[in-house]
Amino acid sequence: MKWYFVIMLLLFPFFYPRISLAEEIQSFDTNITIEANGLIDVSETIDYDFGQESRHGIFRTIPFVKTNQDNKKFKLDFTNISVSDQFSKSFEDSSMTLKIGDPNKTITGTHSYTIGYTVIGALTYFSDHDELYWNVTGNDWPVSINAAGVTINLPEDILKQDIRAECFTGPIGNTAQNCDVTTRDAQVHVSTNAALSPDEGLTIVVGFPKGIVAVLEPKPYGPSPLLTGLGILVASLWYIVYPISLPIKWWKYGRDPRPAIGETKAWFDAPKTRSLRSLTPGETGALIDERVDLDDICATIVDLARREYLKIIENKKNDFTLSKQKEFKNDSSLMPFESLLLEKIFTTDIVHVKELKLASDIEKIKESLYESFVTEGFFPKNPQKIRSFYEIIRVLSLMTFNVPLFLSSLIFGTGMPVKTPYGSQQAAVARSLRNFLVSQEKKLTHQAKNQLMFEKLLPYAIAFNVERIWAKRFEDIAMQPIDWYSSTSYGTFNSSVFVNSLNSSLSAVRSAATPTRSSSGFSSGFSGGSSGGGGGGGGGGSW
Repeated sequence: MKWYFVIMLLLFPFFYPRISLAEEIQSFDTNITIEANGLIDVSETIDYDFGQESRHGIFRTIPFVKTNQDNKKFKLDFTNISVSDQFSKSFEDSSMTLKIGDPNKTITGTHSYTIGYTVIGALTYFSDHDELYWNVTGNDWPVSINAAGVTINLPEDILKQDIRAECFTGPIGNTAQNCDVTTRDAQVHVSTNAALSPDEGLTIVVGFPKGIVAVLEPKPYGPSPLLTGLGILVASLWYIVYPISLPIKWWKYGRDPRPAIGETKAWFDAPKTRSLRSLTPGETGALIDERVDLDDICATIVDLARREYLKIIENKKNDFTLSKQKEFKNDSSLMPFESLLLEKIFTTDIVHVKELKLASDIEKIKESLYESFVTEGFFPKNPQKIRSFYEIIRVLSLMTFNVPLFLSSLIFGTGMPVKTPYGSQQAAVARSLRNFLVSQEKKLTHQAKNQLMFEKLLPYAIAFNVERIWAKRFEDIAMQPIDWYSSTSYGTFNSSVFVNSLNSSLSAVRSAATPTRSSSGFSSGFSGGSSGGGGGGGGGGSW
């Protein structure tokens, strides 16, 4: 019997070779840098253990096409490809494959490979934030990955509190989060806390404020039916005449008239209509940049609270309720867009912010505000309709590979909305008000000692996105708690602490008002994200 066990021990490695000889990835470490120009730079370091198998190296396959919710395909451009070893590059279907290693040489054991590349079109742009939704490792590796991690570097001026990050692990479609997320100023680090089995991967989603990086959408992928039908005459107009005509048109008709009176630094009143009605904070913010954005909507909500139409209640951290304070139907003091906003918020007298669904209604509210600009004589035409026209031109120019027209419509078409002379003058008044809100000059200190002024101008500061600066001027001044905001976050009232708490409630409102799809039809990784989602991905193996 003893000899039987000795023989079995000697033969064991031959009958079960995979236990000691199986290939695996010991570590998969990635570094991603989000550039201000909208590109992302990716560096992957893969420590691959071939065991005792004799192989030439590995191959890495990465998709360059991603599909939106409408099954429309978009192409990501990969440039600056570098590998730490000999490699060849090939394209098949919608993926790029890097074959790494020497075909005349075999290796065993553990080897480290570093792959670098730049991606154009990787970011996704929503109405309230920009986002990187990226499949870091890919889900098509036939071997296990013992440890995976990724560091995402953002532009330096993004603070920790303005970054949102999540991660997903497992097979494609899995929502498990067996990973740890660490967020710092301008950086996010994610690491798995368990090994990934074959066909499992790590996916991350990182959200950050708009306006930090340039908009660089992916290009539509596939043949364009429009291009087929273009004749020589139409092609000449489209590719030559139209791109040249846009800057000429902008120079003649797209520039705002010069206001009769310029900006000042000590103006603390809102612009007015011809009938001397003061513009609301939402109108004032939109008048400057000619866009109704979520800052303007949030400023309107705060202003309505200040005017006692609603109360903002913080139940606990990141949990808010809006309470209706008085009837608003048939209230002639409200602008049409304000009435519409209150109507969409208050289907009941008390509304939990997390249950708000404003995304489908927000465009109607914006449209109402744009139309009021035309009615009041600030713009001769709806500025959003003008921008939408040139957005269509940009899409068509990409589909037809008309780069000059794309650049011309991007540069000049965006600035084509024009104010009336009266609108231009009142925009100068709005900029003067903003100058006052951000000014820290001592000569303005006496105005800052008035709590009524703090509350009255706070919505305008929110519309200008300078509320923290405005609050800082009052943080050393004793003030009473705000009647229209109830919070558990502070004891003795402090203006800066109050604004930070208020911003948390407004972030919840922004989420409720934000579509879960980007302008190009992609869903957000924060709403239905999963392993294998977003761009990137693929997999690899040995050869």
